[in-house]
Order: sequence, then structure tokens, then C-alpha cells
Amino acid sequence: MTETNSSRSNVVDEIRNGTTRWHANKDLGGYILTAIEIFTNCFLINTVCLFGVVGNILNVVVLCKHGFRETTNIILVSLSVSDLMFCIIVPVTKVRMMFSFFSLDLSVSVHTFVTVFLFMPKYVCLASSCCYVSIIAVERFIAVFFPFHASKIFTRHSMRLMCICVPIITACSMFPTFFALKYEWVFDFRWNKTTAFMQYTNFYIAHQAFIDTYVWVGLSNGFCATSITIVTVCCLAIGFKLTKAAIKREQMTRKAVGKEKVVKMLVTVCLIYISVSIPTLALYSYYQPSFIFISPLYELVDNFGVLLSSINASANFVVYVTMSDKFANTYRKMLACSRTPILKNNRGSLSKRII
Repeated sequence: MTETNSSRSNVVDEIRNGTTRWHANKDLGGYILTAIEIFTNCFLINTVCLFGVVGNILNVVVLCKHGFRETTNIILVSLSVSDLMFCIIVPVTKVRMMFSFFSLDLSVSVHTFVTVFLFMPKYVCLASSCCYVSIIAVERFIAVFFPFHASKIFTRHSMRLMCICVPIITACSMFPTFFALKYEWVFDFRWNKTTAFMQYTNFYIAHQAFIDTYVWVGLSNGFCATSITIVTVCCLAIGFKLTKAAIKREQMTRKAVGKEKVVKMLVTVCLIYISVSIPTLALYSYYQPSFIFISPLYELVDNFGVLLSSINASANFVVYVTMSDKFANTYRKMLACSRTPILKNNRGSLSKRII
């Protein structure tokens, strides 16, 4: 019991000291790290996530307008919802920097609450997106190489079931991590106020070695590394197949060309995922993440990883608009309708006119 209380005290002291160093570090390196963190947290991540929120909402609206007769739409809507949730949660977890300009003690308390309650839900959304992209890659692989079996394997019912099960499975697999952190109100002599500080729970302290290995090695490889491998192999195989098909392009029908455009669009989604996930996995493999960041450098690395993941979660809207004529046309119609006032004609009836 004494060891547990000592561990708690050490964690609070580390957080206090880390916060003090962050605000009192006046050397050149400290100024550079602080400037980068302000630029990253207050501008870059928020800008990317804002674009991601708007883009993913439009994705869901446009895809729902097309309906769910095609299994591809089902998985793309699920991916957009997962990315949308990630883009909403991430800026909330980075608000400490903004609050620190007005109240340092409030910034610490806010950071404590958002970390305790949203740190792992953020990774649930990220892991769900990894799974959805893997499903897209496998579905396209089977559709390209075994076209007669694809419709039997990926039915609307099975696709809906997979899309529902993915977030449930990811949340259950990360369930132990939801009990790693808690908050505690502690009187802080620096501000002469009671401030909320993060603390490790007794459960985490008792099983720290297992949980750290399970989360940062097992789950990281289980979701991210495995997903990257699956998506990479499928994309290489599909790319090889499309290259061979391009040689016979003149013999292809219009319908086949249309199908090929869909395949290219989905492969592009997978390639963006690969290009973002590999650097992120490399960063987290070298700088092992933690539930509580003490070192400013480690927090900066985490910010860069979050920024890459936010770019991946926000990029699909651009891919859909630029590579799918159907999506682009639906988006234009929606935009035109939003700019179409309802006017009365000479007979008094209602009419529409696009400005």
C-alpha cells in the first residue's frame, strides 16, 4: 500500500515538474519546442481536423444519398463515421495549449479531464479506421481477382455485420486501458489553487508491465502493423492486375472502365493510409507512447503522429471528389440546391432558379 501511494505521489510530482519545465524553460531548445507545439496544437491539427469534420460529414451525406445497394458504400460510410469521430476528439484532447494562454491551472485541469476520458477512445476510432481500410483492400482484392465470388462473400448483410462488429471489437480489445488513468484534485502551491492531476490507477500500477506490453506492442502490431501489411499486399496485387488490364484497355467495355475507376479510387484511399501509417508506426516503435507524457520531446512526437493520423482521416473527401464522377456530381447538386432560392413566378406558383 505504501508503494502504491509512493507511486502516485511520484506521478503527480513528475507531472508538476514537467508542467513547470514546459512553462519555465527559457533556453533556445525550450523556445523551439514550445513554438513547434503551439503551431502544431493551435493551428495545424485544428485546421486539418476542421477540414476532416466538414469533409467526412459531406462524405456521409453524399454516400447515404446514393443508398446502400452497393457494399462499397456501406464500408465507406463506416470509414467516414470513424474518421469523423477521430477528427472531433483530437482537437478536444489538444485544448490545453489554448487554455494555457489564459490560465495555467485551468489548462492543467482541462488537459487532465480530456486525457483521462478521451485518450483511449481516440485510439478506438483510429484502430477502427485501420480495420475498415483493411476490409476495403481485401474486398477490392477479391473483386479484382475473384469477381464471381466477391458478391457471395461480401453481401450487404455481411458487410453491415462487419462494420458494426469492428468498433465493438476494437473497444473490447482496448478495454483494460480505460482503467489506466484517473484524476485527483491536488492543492498546487504554484497557483495556490486546487488543480486536477492525472494519476495511474491501482489496476494499472498492479499490471503495468502487462498492460504496457499488451497496448504498445500487442495492439499496435495487431491493428496498425497487421493492417499495413494486408493493405500493402492487396494494393501491390491490385496494381499489378490493373497494369495488365491497361494493356487491353481498348478491348474493355465502358462498364469495365467505370469499375476500374472505382478500384483506383479505393486503392488511392489505401495508399494514403499506407503512406501515413508507416511513418506513424515507425515513430511509435522508436518513441514508445505512454498514457502520461512527461518529456516535451515525447509529447511532440505524439503530436506529429496525431497530425499524420488526422491527415489520413481528412483526405478521403478529396479523393472521392477528384476520382469519383458520381460523388462529385452529387456534391455539385447539393451545393446548387443550397444556393437555389424558392421564388414565385408570374402565376404565383413556386419555382426554383440557380443563381
